[in-house]
Amino acid sequence: MNKKLMALAVASAVTAPGLALAQVPTTLTAQPGVASNAGITLYGRVDETIMYDQFKNAAATVTAGTPAAKDVTKGDVYSPGNAMGVKGREDLGGGTAAWFQLEIGVWPSERLDTSTITGNNWGGRNSGIGLSSGAGDIMIGNWDTPYKQTYFVWNSLTSGGFSAGGITMGMADSTGALNNVACTNAVTLGTGTAGSVTTAAGGTCVTEATISATAWSRRVNNSVQYWSPVMAGFQFKLMTAMAPYQSPSSGPSYQNALLKPKEYSANATWARGPLSLAVGYDFHQGLRTALVPGAGNTFPGAVPSVAAGAPDAVKDTAVQVAGKWNFGPGEIGVGYEQISYGDANSGVTGQPNAAMKVPAYVVNGRFNAGPGAIWASYSGTDAKSCTQVGAASAAVGIGSAVCGAKAKMYSVGYDYILSKRTKMYVAYNKIDNGTVTNGAGAVQGSSYYYIAGPAANQGNGGTGALSAGTDVTTFGVGIQHVF
Repeated sequence: MNKKLMALAVASAVTAPGLALAQVPTTLTAQPGVASNAGITLYGRVDETIMYDQFKNAAATVTAGTPAAKDVTKGDVYSPGNAMGVKGREDLGGGTAAWFQLEIGVWPSERLDTSTITGNNWGGRNSGIGLSSGAGDIMIGNWDTPYKQTYFVWNSLTSGGFSAGGITMGMADSTGALNNVACTNAVTLGTGTAGSVTTAAGGTCVTEATISATAWSRRVNNSVQYWSPVMAGFQFKLMTAMAPYQSPSSGPSYQNALLKPKEYSANATWARGPLSLAVGYDFHQGLRTALVPGAGNTFPGAVPSVAAGAPDAVKDTAVQVAGKWNFGPGEIGVGYEQISYGDANSGVTGQPNAAMKVPAYVVNGRFNAGPGAIWASYSGTDAKSCTQVGAASAAVGIGSAVCGAKAKMYSVGYDYILSKRTKMYVAYNKIDNGTVTNGAGAVQGSSYYYIAGPAANQGNGGTGALSAGTDVTTFGVGIQHVF
């Protein structure tokens, strides 16, 4: 039975939500598209969870006089990270090879909706083309950042969408092109200026879906990555991305910089015997900075003035360490990260510091028991080194985090092994979003939620994002098949 468990654990890990073909390889040939056999391979994962969800006690008010969303109890079917893909390889001689991978999201339980559209096309999930040699791999495409791949070292939860990765760890999970501040502001840019950033109605950039400006569990379009060969269990990866939405020098600018978003990501991993270790780093610049007055810009309402000599685009960073120990009948993984958001108000007259640090941690593991395995996880996150700002003394909020509001997530479940490729499971999960009373007496709260999760309780309990401060309790039963 232990052999069967291990075989399924490997198959599940390779295709868990957002983890496809991103595990720490033990040899060069374990990397995507560089399998020892040439030709085309079809692979995939189908994982469906029947969920009974309770949405409880949203923050009393986000602004004074605004009623809280109602508590909601309802059922749903959740399809976390389901995918199908093809990959292939051709030996070119002299120890070199060309390889490709194309992956698409699949949704057996539902029709496509707008929240899942970015992954529901060929290339919407980890996809690319690359060259491999003794010096490593060069890959061009749409792929998980090295920083996100560091999550896979500590993760032991491969059933359903209950891993902390991309939720309390990493703030959120997102796919798309590097966003430009022009894409997320309802403004008209470049009026009468040739070559400026083009936006559609509502400030959405055209052609490519854009990635979240605040998420760190990221799969980035237009990326270029280098993966070193594995040497004595050690490997490092580097990544950058092209930015399709930019403004030329004749177009609008913010502070002292042009609209040129940047991202750089890296990790280093080591795996030998039962121990795996990793460190990850990610750097963003210009993804969150607000636009300021300039030629060709039309702004809705008043815009704060900018002091002379204001700094360049805001810089955000994230650092993560991870480890996992396999002790035979089970394994335990731990991870810690600190996200540091820069001050987007720097240089803006009348606006105090709006920087924020968001530390987070996770402890998880699994243990063989009877015909299956027990698994569990605990994760927590906080928002620190931030202030209450603004005329209404509202707490700083960035992404899912709110200054002073602590959030927790814990899971426990059991896998029942049916075969090397199929298992059933039961799960309990709770996301406990924290609240804080701001300087104006209103209650604000964090809003951590499942990756592409079931419709939440915004407003009247229908579709939409999770209302601030809402706690989510889930009971689930599911089945997973990998091929």
